[in-house]
Amino acid sequence: MGGSRLNFSAYHMYANVFLCHRDGLCRCLDNLFRHTAPTALILDHAILLHTAQAHLTRKGILASEHVSLVCADPDPAFGWAEPAVAHIHWEPGDVVRRAVRWTDRVARGTKDERQTFTETKFIEGGTAGPRPREV
Repeated sequence: MGGSRLNFSAYHMYANVFLCHRDGLCRCLDNLFRHTAPTALILDHAILLHTAQAHLTRKGILASEHVSLVCADPDPAFGWAEPAVAHIHWEPGDVVRRAVRWTDRVARGTKDERQTFTETKFIEGGTAGPRPREV
């Protein structure tokens, strides 16, 4: 993936649905891989990524070999993992500052519906493999 453009189908799972119980995430993964398996999963939180990786490994589905796993939330432990976890790095301070500005404006009765963007960087890791070849 070095320097190449990310080009994969991704299924984005929302953490608030699955944090209730591990079985919900595992059931969702089983359903996703039942027919046409996704080439990549982007998960919101480190715990979801680790749970998905463990569940898929038990099923014989390996990160980077069969599916790319990417976390949308940076975690300091990713560098310690083997393989290192591919993730999207962003500065939480930028998000916090925007949230504080928004809260301040709303508290003063000012309407604030501005869309803001946070700079991100894709950090390559061993959980993301090359795009599968077209058949």
